[in-house]
Amino acid sequence: MWKPEKPILVAGRVLPAAEAWWHEFRSAFYDRCHGAVDREWLDTLAAALYPLNLDRDPRRTAEVAFVTLGFELPRETQS
Repeated sequence: MWKPEKPILVAGRVLPAAEAWWHEFRSAFYDRCHGAVDREWLDTLAAALYPLNLDRDPRRTAEVAFVTLGFELPRETQS
């Protein structure tokens, strides 16, 4: 499981590793899109990606997610 290099303090308490991952992911993703995402949508994205990336750096995961979401799935051509 990923752990921050330094403890992350929020409201005077140290976040456990899982909460720190979510905090770092959301912060990095929010920064990448300049705040142009809904908090609920971002929480849903984090929830979907966390189980697959809990051992990876959350900021790197946010970068990959941001780039990936910029692509559109190809549409099937109709015959």
